[in-house]
Amino acid sequence: MALPLLRGITTPTLFRSNGMFCTTERPPLAHFTARTESVQTTVPKAAQQATKEATEQNSQGFEAVIGIETHVQLSTITKAFCSCPYNYGSQPNSTVCPTCMGHPGTLPVLNAEVVECAVKLGLALNCDISMASKFDRKQYFYPDLPKGYQISQFDIPIAEKGYVDLDIPLEFGGGHRRFGITRVHMEEDAGKLLHSESGSYSQVDLNRAGVPLLEIVSEPDMRTGIEAAEYGAEIQRVVRYLGVGNGNMQEGSLRCDVNVSVRPIGQSEFGTKVEIKNMNSFSAISRAIDYEISRQVLLHKESQADQIVQETLLWDESSQFNARASRGEA
Repeated sequence: MALPLLRGITTPTLFRSNGMFCTTERPPLAHFTARTESVQTTVPKAAQQATKEATEQNSQGFEAVIGIETHVQLSTITKAFCSCPYNYGSQPNSTVCPTCMGHPGTLPVLNAEVVECAVKLGLALNCDISMASKFDRKQYFYPDLPKGYQISQFDIPIAEKGYVDLDIPLEFGGGHRRFGITRVHMEEDAGKLLHSESGSYSQVDLNRAGVPLLEIVSEPDMRTGIEAAEYGAEIQRVVRYLGVGNGNMQEGSLRCDVNVSVRPIGQSEFGTKVEIKNMNSFSAISRAIDYEISRQVLLHKESQADQIVQETLLWDESSQFNARASRGEA
């Protein structure tokens, strides 16, 4: 449904703890630097090369198909559809209003700067820009989404059919790559949940609700973890160069969700894809993908491909393991 106007919004009940719904306070925003994380500097080159060779050896006869959905948080002064500011590390639930909290009768007004940022990024990614676009409702119910739906774009995104050109480092095979961009669309962010250690309750911070995002959806053109990591690093460089966002992964300002599937070489049909989340660096993206490729190839070789199901996994940096996500974590 198109959203020229939004009226009569119903609000789901949020869980309260001691009369409040908030998270613990986070440290203030660190000083931004223009330095882009290098995939090569976070992990020793010898270790990365060994991981790459092990993955290639284990995946003989198979190839991976990888696509990435990248969420870029925009550095606008106010949120996407209201005049609330957003500052990372603010006191929980201190930068909210009836509009971003989804109160009945509120009327969202689009921030023009969001459209400008979307057009800039679309052009930088060699996309076709839509002269006419619209917003749609992405309907789902969860405590960190007070309206009960997310304002997003579905069938007419602001930009589509683009590509990114980059060069792979020589130590990982070198060569030039072109990765397609399916679409770039505008949407709003949800709030944030903080789950208790016991799992008996969750606290809600709605400061992030309504913060403008650009989602960049790639074509499934990548074949290795290194290619995916280099693609992510290039997106970060573009975002920072344009000034549309700070691209800090550790703050959640740039988030990459990876879809990985494996198929026998020569097969045209895609295999069953698995989504991986919770990766806060480009080197973590590379390791998580290589782990998932090895896992799926092993199941294929053991004639257990039916055990590969479409699901969401979380990367555990401490154990270097992809774990199944609960609904709250996903």
